[in-house]
Amino acid sequence: YQVLQSNYKGIASFGGAFSNHIAALAAAGKRYNVPTLGFIRTHAIDEKNPTLQLAKSFGMTLIALSRDEYRHRSEPNFLAQLQKQYPEYMFVPEGGSNDLALNGLKELGDEISQQSNDPIIACAIGSGGTISGLLDALPKRNFIGIAAVNDKPLLQNLKAKYGERLTIDIDSLFGGYGKTTAELNNFCLEFFNQTHVPIEPIYTGKLFYALCHNYQTLIAQQQVLAIHTGGLQGLKGLDYRHQSPPHHWQAIYDQLGA
Repeated sequence: YQVLQSNYKGIASFGGAFSNHIAALAAAGKRYNVPTLGFIRTHAIDEKNPTLQLAKSFGMTLIALSRDEYRHRSEPNFLAQLQKQYPEYMFVPEGGSNDLALNGLKELGDEISQQSNDPIIACAIGSGGTISGLLDALPKRNFIGIAAVNDKPLLQNLKAKYGERLTIDIDSLFGGYGKTTAELNNFCLEFFNQTHVPIEPIYTGKLFYALCHNYQTLIAQQQVLAIHTGGLQGLKGLDYRHQSPPHHWQAIYDQLGA
């Protein structure tokens, strides 16, 4: 909306080679006929990467940034250089976590208020944008944040800002961001078989694993509303990187028509 109402012609942002944010931004660009530019943390654009294939099919222009360059993605001088090269693009941070995102999360908060009285809300923590936006939008609710990243400064900042309203669980990282194990993969598939709700092991799988396995510690006898934040496109990335057995996710693919 901001781009359509401004002098910018498109949106630029940052992400890893299997980024949900990059895939979602590209899809939004296609839907609203807005050009998109993705700066990808990689030495070269892999044309076989399923996430990058998807983004490209939606019309996104992909530009590789070395890991060293990518480290500067939030620095004003580096952003100013990119803005000078691409003056017609609005730059959005990695993960889409900025003040403009709060408007969308306010809408989600309003919907939650209309549909649920659950005193506790659980959400995976990646860049922290979703859970912080919901905490602001729902000031009378308490939250459980399941860390999908081992970003100690981020988690410490969230805890310092929201205090007792936010419980953060770091026991379901399975090695860190983007990491998974056979146990977690199998849990995701069994969860789908029992509930028919598809999840993936990078974000939502860790969320529901923690809620199911640490129920007494995190929840006790209270009712919890869990927020499914998507990310299912990442399953093909796991297959591509051979982080799951062949055809492991086929039942989910079949439901999604993927």
